[in-house]
Amino acid sequence: MVVLFNEGVLKEVSSVEVKPMDVGDGKIIGTQINFVLTSGDKIEYIYSQNVPIEESGQRAIEFVRKLYNDGKADFSHEPVEML
Repeated sequence: MVVLFNEGVLKEVSSVEVKPMDVGDGKIIGTQINFVLTSGDKIEYIYSQNVPIEESGQRAIEFVRKLYNDGKADFSHEPVEML
């Protein structure tokens, strides 16, 4: 699967995981999306705190669904910050 991370930055990914960003005691502060590249490297992002948790979770799931169905997806416009 191929992901466009930024303009001119395409990377092959072998897996993607969406999970809640838990800071302990069950306190969820956001939605995290983790990529494992075919090289074995990992890239982790969290959706911006300006995006409600419910919306960020839905956006992340829709992104992964599109990536799985099409084999490629554009992540460059997602409101995320790299961890």
